[in-house]
Amino acid sequence: MSVWKRVFIKTVILAFVIVLFGGGAAGWQAYRQSTPEYAADQYIALLIENSGEKAYTLLDQSEDAAMTPEEYEAALSEKKYSLSSSYTISGSEKRRDQSGNEYVDYRTEFKDAEGAVQMEETFTVKKQTDLLFGVFDQWKVLSGHCMVKDFVLTVPAGAEVYLDGRKAEASWLVRDGVLPSYDCYQIPSLLPGRISLSIRHPAFDSVNGTLDPLDGNAEYGEKMTLGQAAQDVCKELGIKALKQLYSCAAREKTEDLEELLAECSDAATAFVEAQGQEFHKDSAVFKSAGITDFAVQFGTPAFTGEATGAITVPVKLSYRYIMRENVSSEPSEEEQGDEEGTEETDTERPENGNVVQEGETRVMSGDNNAEFVMAWHHGAWHIASMEVPVIPN
Repeated sequence: MSVWKRVFIKTVILAFVIVLFGGGAAGWQAYRQSTPEYAADQYIALLIENSGEKAYTLLDQSEDAAMTPEEYEAALSEKKYSLSSSYTISGSEKRRDQSGNEYVDYRTEFKDAEGAVQMEETFTVKKQTDLLFGVFDQWKVLSGHCMVKDFVLTVPAGAEVYLDGRKAEASWLVRDGVLPSYDCYQIPSLLPGRISLSIRHPAFDSVNGTLDPLDGNAEYGEKMTLGQAAQDVCKELGIKALKQLYSCAAREKTEDLEELLAECSDAATAFVEAQGQEFHKDSAVFKSAGITDFAVQFGTPAFTGEATGAITVPVKLSYRYIMRENVSSEPSEEEQGDEEGTEETDTERPENGNVVQEGETRVMSGDNNAEFVMAWHHGAWHIASMEVPVIPN
């Protein structure tokens, strides 16, 4: 055999050995990496090493909550896994979803240098549909561990809520243990870091701020400010109610009370009867009453447990009244005799037959305060209760 043939044979054998051993090593490595345990272990180690860029490549991005590198980096910065020195996987659970996808959940404890547990986290790995080299399984980590789960946000009932410009979903609303005057959102997951928040409600000033998901919850209720438009409507309702009450009292017509006072009709009827008696005393004939110079003060909104979901606000309405009446004077028998056969020029005869001397008008004025409770429900303001002292006081 020539020298060249021997060299050629040796070269082919060497190449075969290299391919055999190289392929075997790669195959063994691929097999080792095809287990869910390996995927979880490698990923968690990268988090502690603060190798976020490498860890990102091990994420499953087929989920709806796929993350951008920037979001992932921000999430890791908030979670602070790299402050831990070691970790221990304390348990695992295998499961399948309705589509047949396979998952394994790993409960993990992160520890400091002295071995004390700093925090606990659950990491989920998902089996991929694509096989490695067409033979070996692949497992990747879901990004759910980066998220804050079940954040609770409480707002006035009927409010529109936007998180990072996205409207809160109705499916997040929960009702158990929540007052009807509140809407409580249980948000499945939020990225750590500041989340922009906008709240819009007809009764309150808009909220434009941020949420910190790591707080776990946020409540917007009594601390919200009654909006200017709502204040204007409440003041207008109060003034309208007062005018209606005094008008009914002057005519002593309790049945003429408007629907405006339907929710406090008993109190309104009682006021009209009492004020009507004051207006129509036996010793005088009522002429007119006017109210003016209104000023209003608002109390703190209260979120009630009423089935209507009412949000109530105390309203104090101050005003000035002017009351005019003719002082009645029963004529003596002598005067009555003089009047017989003469034309009545200086007196008037009201319907009740009493003779009243004209020209003597008494004017009384003063200040009064009415207390109302306004209630927001069913998309409008209502007068829930009232307390109006009789004038003159």
